[in-house]
Amino acid sequence: SKNEGTPVSLIEAQASSKPIVSTKTGGIENIVIENETALLSELNDLNSFTKNLLKLIESEKLRTQLTINSKNKSDEFNYKTLTNNIKNLYKQ
Repeated sequence: SKNEGTPVSLIEAQASSKPIVSTKTGGIENIVIENETALLSELNDLNSFTKNLLKLIESEKLRTQLTINSKNKSDEFNYKTLTNNIKNLYKQ
């Protein structure tokens, strides 16, 4: 995609322990952590995107590490955390 707000599909991928390869567009960098929970490339950089896909395919260790980190990161987006954040915002 060339434009993303808050990509729910990436939140769901992390919660499902799926590794992510994406571009740095819109709110994606608010959802994932580059090289910890996802491999990111610049928008329209097909070479970098392809290299990231190949890295993921070729390294079981990388896939495992990304999925472990992603699962932990996804906790930030569960409904309890989000409702508590909104409640605290209103209290301020």
